[in-house]
Amino acid sequence: MTGRPARGRAGTRGPGSAGAPVTVVIVDDHRLVADAVAVTLQTSGDIAVVATAASRREAVEAVTAHHPDVVLLDQRLPDGRGTDAIGQLLAAAPRTRVLVMSGLDEDDVLLQAIEAGATGFVPKGRPATALVQAVRAAARGEAVISPDDLRRLVPRAQRDEVPPGRTLTPREREVLQLLASGMGTAELARTLVVSQATARNHIQSVLTKLGAHSRLEAVAIADRADLLGRRDRG
Repeated sequence: MTGRPARGRAGTRGPGSAGAPVTVVIVDDHRLVADAVAVTLQTSGDIAVVATAASRREAVEAVTAHHPDVVLLDQRLPDGRGTDAIGQLLAAAPRTRVLVMSGLDEDDVLLQAIEAGATGFVPKGRPATALVQAVRAAARGEAVISPDDLRRLVPRAQRDEVPPGRTLTPREREVLQLLASGMGTAELARTLVVSQATARNHIQSVLTKLGAHSRLEAVAIADRADLLGRRDRG
């Protein structure tokens, strides 16, 4: 059934606002898995699963209909790879965040997810609490990736003649470090003592200069280019 509605009623959009749950669409062709994930998320109290889908086609239909805050997207679907549908999902609902779920411990899946515009990557088998935290973080606009996954990223072919990060201002480098630490927009704004609008402008400038489609990709690019100073710390 396309876009199977799930139990629970979603509030108005705007995760984190009073009384508004984080709305989620789950995309997994294994019904038992999808139902188990839905129960896990909805028992958190602040997450509402508005639909489940079993294919890329159904995923696009569900996202178009519901405009959820977050999509949990399985990589292996009957009609192709989940990562190949991310562009369609984001075109249908630009404010939606996509978390790719995969049991495959392969660098290319992670890289495909990042370059397609995913907000993060959640390996299957993680504890329920970790999945709930990942959904909440994604809804806040935070990059969801473990330090181990970040280190595993394979080098990407250079797309620009100017090395990544050369044109970043000192403030933008500071913003990049805060993004790498996992901060969302609100926390970043408080740390820098600026408005959230100014913080968003700084973040967008960092993404533009690094040629990144998402905060997650910006952090990955910065790590590969050694802009975060992690290699110096061993």
